[in-house]
Parts: sequence; structure tokens; C-alpha cells
Amino acid sequence: MLEQIHPNVLALSAAFVIAVARIFYQVALGSINPTAITTLVNSVSFLMAISLYSYDGGVEAWPIKGLLWFVTVGLSGSLFGRYMSFLSQRLVGVARTSVLMQSMLVWSTALAVIFLGERLSFGILAGSLLIMFGGVFLVLEKGEVSKKIPLLYYLVPLLTAFSFALTFLLRRYGLAWIPSSPLGMAVSNLTALVILGIAFPFTGDRKTRSEKKGDGEKNSGRGYLFALLGGVFNAVAAIFFWTAVQNGEIVRVVPINGLSVLFVILFSWIFFRRQERITWQVAIGGVLSVAGAFILVA
Repeated sequence: MLEQIHPNVLALSAAFVIAVARIFYQVALGSINPTAITTLVNSVSFLMAISLYSYDGGVEAWPIKGLLWFVTVGLSGSLFGRYMSFLSQRLVGVARTSVLMQSMLVWSTALAVIFLGERLSFGILAGSLLIMFGGVFLVLEKGEVSKKIPLLYYLVPLLTAFSFALTFLLRRYGLAWIPSSPLGMAVSNLTALVILGIAFPFTGDRKTRSEKKGDGEKNSGRGYLFALLGGVFNAVAAIFFWTAVQNGEIVRVVPINGLSVLFVILFSWIFFRRQERITWQVAIGGVLSVAGAFILVA
């Protein structure tokens, strides 16, 4: 079904949809913890992946090697990467997380060239760099604002970026054995859910003081609602992107998917105007990002 759509179009669609999901996550993080959101998002993604797999009719064989590759995707992305991304949003904010995640373009391109033998042309390199630096301009801040956040906190989104970049390579290995994006997505999310289920009692997450009081339960319920909505959008974006990785070139679809930071800034400005402003840096970042995407798909 989705295989008929061009991988670059799927990657761009995934960027738009995941940006919507991140806005919902940002609201949810104000009242519930990252562990709860990670569990909920993986549950929604697993159910949607299984439904799509059943709808498409599935595949004939499930080689153990393919399943194991999908398990590593779950460990690196659905579990570690997703949890760290939520933690990063809480520590440094959604905008800063998005821009530092742009380093994923460097890691993913390097891994694709080294291990998959993909070709890095001048156009691909130029387009990727434009998108990456465009993302930097999108959230460029004055020095006094940046000083409010400890430098050590910025290691969290950088580590998250590498973790997600590694999953692109792992997905391709798994899809080479089992050419089914919904199955791969289901296995990776189930892996994360099983480990989260084992670890949840030992996470030490407790209700905050506000949650113990009257309006805490109301805020928590609102947080779970937004997390659920984010999970639905996240699952749709994941299906789009898994299919793009399966049928396209990583050196192209990953940078195009990196345009999500442009959409995040736009949505942040629309819904959180007190926190986000459209400045000349944002305008330059948007132009650079769009120009980079145009070069990649030209």
C-alpha cells in the first residue's frame, strides 16, 4: 500500500506528523513522567503496527535473524532513544532537543556510507548540510538564554541522536531478511514494552506533590490524553518512515525527515507563542532547510 508512494514523500510526511506528536508530548510532560509516556507510545505503535500487518496480509516467513535485528531496533530506538528524547525535552526543551537531534544526519549518513555502501554525492551532502544548519538557525538563541541550562544536559539529545541514527542501519538489516515494515515496527515496540514492563516497578517514579493534591489527578489525566494523541501521530509517522527506509536511500530520507524541526518550530510558535518567536534567524533557518530538501529531491 505505502510502497507505491515515493520514499522521499513518505519521509517528508513523517516529518510533519512527528512534529505534531512532539507538541502533544511537550504538553504531556508537564504532568506525567517520561517512563509513562514511553510505555504508552510504544503500546499505541505496537497495536497500530499489528493492525496494519494483518491488513496487508503479512509475509510468509519470519527468519530468526530478521527478528533479532528488529529486536535491536527496539532496544536502540523504541526503548533507549525514545525515553532519552522525552527526558531531553524535559531537560532542555522541545526546540533545543529538535536542533541537537539534527546531528543525527551526520551519524546516519556516515553509517549508511560505511556499512551499506550508499553513495554520497555532492548534492546529497549539500542538501543534508543545509537542512542541518537550517535547523541550527531555527532555534538559535542569545547566550544569556543558553546559560540557564547546564552544558551536561545537552549530552542527552546528542546521545539520543546517535541512538536513533543507529536504528536506521539496524532497520535495513532487518528488512533485508523480513521485508515488512509493520512487522519490524511491531517487534521493535514489543521489545521495548517487555523491558519497560520489567523495569517499571524499579524506576522510582512517584507522584509529584501536585499529583497528590486535588488538581494533580486532573492534570495527570490530561497529560495521558495528550500522550495518547501523541502516540497515535507517532505511530503513523513511524509507519511512514519505516517504509521510506525500506524502499529509499538512508542518505536521502533521513535528512528529509530532519525537516521535522521546521514544523516543530512552526507549531511551537502557533501554540506556545510566549515561548517561541519568529525571528530573522528562524526565517533563515526555514529557507536553508527548505532549500536543502529541494536539493535532495531534485
